[in-house]
Amino acid sequence: MPVLSEDSGLHETLALLTSQLRPDSNHKEEMGFLRDVFSEKSLSYLMKIHEKLRHYERQSPTPVLHSAAALAEDVIEELQTTPVNNEEKELLQLLSTPHLRAMLVVHDTVAQKNFDPVLPPLPDNLDDDFDEESVKIVRLVKNKEPLGATIRRDEHTGAVIVARIMRGGAADRSGLVHVGDELKEVNGIAVLHKRPEEISQILAQSQGSITLKIIPAIKEEDRLKDSKVFMRALFCYNPKEDKAIPCQEAGLPFKRRHILEVVSQDDPTWWQAKRVGDTNLRAGLIPSKQFQERRLNYRRTIGTLQYSKTVKKPL
Repeated sequence: MPVLSEDSGLHETLALLTSQLRPDSNHKEEMGFLRDVFSEKSLSYLMKIHEKLRHYERQSPTPVLHSAAALAEDVIEELQTTPVNNEEKELLQLLSTPHLRAMLVVHDTVAQKNFDPVLPPLPDNLDDDFDEESVKIVRLVKNKEPLGATIRRDEHTGAVIVARIMRGGAADRSGLVHVGDELKEVNGIAVLHKRPEEISQILAQSQGSITLKIIPAIKEEDRLKDSKVFMRALFCYNPKEDKAIPCQEAGLPFKRRHILEVVSQDDPTWWQAKRVGDTNLRAGLIPSKQFQERRLNYRRTIGTLQYSKTVKKPL
C-alpha cells in the first residue's frame, strides 16, 4: 500500500483511499457507497479549498492597509476633481463599481478582525430599576428572518410575556430566551405601555442585531425534545385566512398531502411543525388535530342547523 508523506494534503489522501477500495462480496453496498462519496467532485474541491486556507493560515499574512475602502474613496475624489487620461478614467470606473467597493469593505473587515458583534455595555441605571440577579441582557444577531417568538400581555400584571418560542428561529437557536420570560425593553425602548402589535413591529424592523432586556421566568421550562412525529396533511391550510391563529406571520401554510414534521405539541391548540423537504428550518404554527376536529364539527353543526331552518315541514 502506498505511504503518504507528511506534506500530503487531504485531497491526495482521499484519492489514495479511493484507489485502495477493493470489491468485497460481503459489503457490496457499503463499498459502493464509499466509492461514490470519495469520487464526488464537490468533496474533492472542498478538500482543496480547505488545504488552501490552512496553507494561507500558516503563513500568518498581515494586511498592508486596514482601510482600503477609505483609500479608494480618496482616490475617486481626487480623480473626479482633476482632468484624467484614459488609464485614470478606467481606474475611476473600476473603483466606482459596487462589487469592488463591497470587496474592499470585506477586506477591511477581515483586516481589522471585526467579525463578531460587540455586546453593549450594561445600562448605568440597572441597579436602580431591577434587582441585579433578576435581569438578563440578551443580544441576538439575526438577518431579515423574524425573531421566532410570540408575546402576550399578562391579564393581571400587564407585563409583556414571551408566549411561545418557534423551533429553529433566532430566539430558539440562541437558547437565551424562554417561554415565560418577561420582556422589559427592545433596543433600549421600554415596552410596558406598548401594545403587542407595536412591540412586534419594533422586533420586525430590527435588523442585524437586537438587544432585549428580560426578567427570566421563575422556573425556566426545559427545552422540548424533538417529537419526530410525521403526518400527512388531509386539508389545505393558509394561516392568513385563519382568524383564530395567535400570530398569522408565525403560521405554516401547507397543501393537502404535504408531509409535516410536528416538532412540538406543547400547546394543545397550536402545534409547531415543519414541511418535510423544505429548506426553511424554522417551524411554524399549525392547528392541532384536536382543535381542527373541533372546528370541523362546529362547522358541520352550524351547517346542519342552518339547513334545517330552511326546510319547511310538510302540511
